[in-house]
Amino acid sequence: MSIVLDTLTLPADCLWTNEFDAVPVATSVARTLSGRLVVYETALAAGRPIDLGGEDAWISREDLVTLHGFAATPGWTGLLTLHDGRRFTVRFRTQEEKPVEAVPLRSLADPDGGDLYQLTAVRLETVA
Repeated sequence: MSIVLDTLTLPADCLWTNEFDAVPVATSVARTLSGRLVVYETALAAGRPIDLGGEDAWISREDLVTLHGFAATPGWTGLLTLHDGRRFTVRFRTQEEKPVEAVPLRSLADPDGGDLYQLTAVRLETVA
């Protein structure tokens, strides 16, 4: 099974590179006037980062243009379906970094839609 983002099938060798990096709990620590420690914890409902890419994640220029189109659409959200069937509603992380990064497998002055790129990063985050 492939990874599918909305209507676009991503490369078969695309990996979720930061799957186990996120902590799904938010913690706030405070002290009372008497000096007692008070810890508040809650499960995060959204905002989990999902970075996709990989050495062998090759994508056509045509699909890369579609991916960039998604990322360039204000307010865009889509359904991400992973290899194992898990599904997340996601948006692109555009706050501080490029939402999509890819490098051509061959340097061409005038690439066509079928030329391949290595998809190094698709930066998403879950939404509620």
